[in-house]
Amino acid sequence: MTNTINHRLARWMVELKADEIPEEVITQTKFRVLDLVGAMLGGSQTVLAAQVSKAISGPEHGSGTPAIGRAQQTGTAAAALLQGTMGCVMEYDDTHILASIHSSTPVVAAALAKGQQSGVTGRSLLEAVLVGNELSCRIALAAPGAFHRAGFHPTAVLGVFGACYAVARMSGLNAGQVANAIGISGSLSSGIMASWEDGTDAKSLHAGWAASAGVQAVNLALCGVTGPSKVFEGRFGFFPSHLRAEPIPIAYDAIEKDLGQVWEVLNIAPREFACGHYIQPFIDATLQACAGARIDAADISEVVCSVADYMVPLICEPVEEKLHPTTSWHARYSLPFCVAECLLKGSFTKYSLAERDLVDERYLALMRKIRYEIDKSAPDRTRWSGEVRVVLRSGQTLRHRVEDMRGSPRNPMTTKELIDKFLHNTEGIMSAGAAAETLERILALESASDIREVFAPLSRGT
Repeated sequence: MTNTINHRLARWMVELKADEIPEEVITQTKFRVLDLVGAMLGGSQTVLAAQVSKAISGPEHGSGTPAIGRAQQTGTAAAALLQGTMGCVMEYDDTHILASIHSSTPVVAAALAKGQQSGVTGRSLLEAVLVGNELSCRIALAAPGAFHRAGFHPTAVLGVFGACYAVARMSGLNAGQVANAIGISGSLSSGIMASWEDGTDAKSLHAGWAASAGVQAVNLALCGVTGPSKVFEGRFGFFPSHLRAEPIPIAYDAIEKDLGQVWEVLNIAPREFACGHYIQPFIDATLQACAGARIDAADISEVVCSVADYMVPLICEPVEEKLHPTTSWHARYSLPFCVAECLLKGSFTKYSLAERDLVDERYLALMRKIRYEIDKSAPDRTRWSGEVRVVLRSGQTLRHRVEDMRGSPRNPMTTKELIDKFLHNTEGIMSAGAAAETLERILALESASDIREVFAPLSRGT
């Protein structure tokens, strides 16, 4: 059975030639790598990173593969798990707008692990990340928004496919082997949204597990293990099984529409702030509304956030849950807590949302003044907007609206802003000089003959 979605995507990936890839796509992919390496470095000092690092330190996990930001070597699949976890633990990774998938995290985590293990060229790494991102985003477009409603985390259940494509491209699999690896990936796809309820760590493992599973799927296919040809559209395939409770048609045609002509990787948006992607425009709006104003929390009467209806279940409700986040990660998906952070601190950085602030009465009192309303003028899912009105006791209202989230195609981050974000993530982890050298090497990635020369120092020197 060779005319399935699985086989057609496998043939496209294997047959894609370097000269068929627009330069803009390669450049954007390089910045996706830069952005994710920065997020990994930023997440490398978290408690969870230390816990996962310890968990994979035993000889049973293998050796020979370095991990970004950690002075240890382990097996390739284990390194992918650690790197993917570090990349998303602070919610500083990127997002495909319509698909709502943090595609780059599992893809870059897996590609870096395999690439450093085998010593591939910089161009090979970029092509691997490109095909992994492009195809995972396209698979997600068959049912945008549906996975959240079904209780699955899109990055987790879809990320394994992207990671698998990236490692398969880098490993030189033929189309049949790729199809088997992707078929196997369908059985390794997992990740529920239960952590949104209590703020536990499991969610932050999702991208890492997807990356690790992608590595394992390729290894299995290389040894002759087979996977279902109709892994996507079959009677018991990925979409019918995961979305059984969703009464929606699956847009299978969207996966392959204009493949190789229209590049979905150009619709991946880096995050300006380290928090849930739907909250991004509200942080921007709050900081803009209050820019230059000296506001005491006691002078605030109320804060009203105009929120698109599809965002509400993730960042606004249940209300009591959002008003009392239990962990720093939990707070990153609480709209009232993030807005309170902006109003109390006047900024939002990687140091925001400290655990001690979760029980700070200043935050608790201010959050009780923050409410949301449904934004009836909100655009569709291809654009993320947000409006914040800060009403003062004096009667003055400070208001700002962000029509398109910063980082999205209609409101992109500049090269300087992306570089500044990377350098911000290296603070406290490496010297300014070492960070500048790393930046220079990554920006010249396409000319690197062995990516270990670019990335291995990030393990030895941190």
